[in-house]
Amino acid sequence: MRRTLQTRMRRRTRPGRTKPGQAMVEMAMVVMLLLSLTFGIADFGLFMYDYVQAANCTREAARRAAVRQDPTNIPYCVSADLAPTVSYADPGHAAGTDVTATINSVHTWIVIGYLVPGLNSTIPLQSATTMRMEGAKL
Repeated sequence: MRRTLQTRMRRRTRPGRTKPGQAMVEMAMVVMLLLSLTFGIADFGLFMYDYVQAANCTREAARRAAVRQDPTNIPYCVSADLAPTVSYADPGHAAGTDVTATINSVHTWIVIGYLVPGLNSTIPLQSATTMRMEGAKL
């Protein structure tokens, strides 16, 4: 008698049974969300890498132009897309005038452009650095 009472109690306290395939549908939804987040974070990381490379390249180009070195051959501009344009405020390159290095490039999204509706698959990447010319003209 005691055994049948325990069996009945277990059956009543046990949660209801799940429908067949429910776990598979839930897993599919969760995996899609997690994969979207993972690839989105990786894609944004690549964008930040390109942005930092552009900032480093413009800073180095402006520095080389300010100390009167060749601003076109820069080892820090690792990508072929990063070609800085150097402009001088004074055509005579007098000391104390400004020199500006700019980069206008494009970053192509790998995943984010497909995940976010209405977002283009490319985004402009711009960087500019201004420094003062040093020393006397050679």
